Amino acid sequence: MDIEAIDMARIGIGAAILVYVANCTLNQRVWIRKTFSWGAKDEYPKIYLMNVIGGTLIGLFLISSPFLL
Repeated sequence: MDIEAIDMARIGIGAAILVYVANCTLNQRVWIRKTFSWGAKDEYPKIYLMNVIGGTLIGLFLISSPFLL
C-alpha cells in the first residue's frame, strides 16, 4: 500500500485534532473564538461537547480514511 503526500497530510491533521481534543479533555477547557481565550467546561458546556465529540469523529475519520479504500 502506497501512502501519498496528501494522505500523510490528512493523517497529520487528524492527529493534531485528536491532540487538541485530548488537551481539552484533560484540562476541562475549550478554546472560545468569541473571547479569544480558553473557557471552562462549566461555562460553555455545549461548545465543549461539540468540540470533543466532533473533533474525535473528524480526527478519527481523517486518520482512517487513507486506509479504507
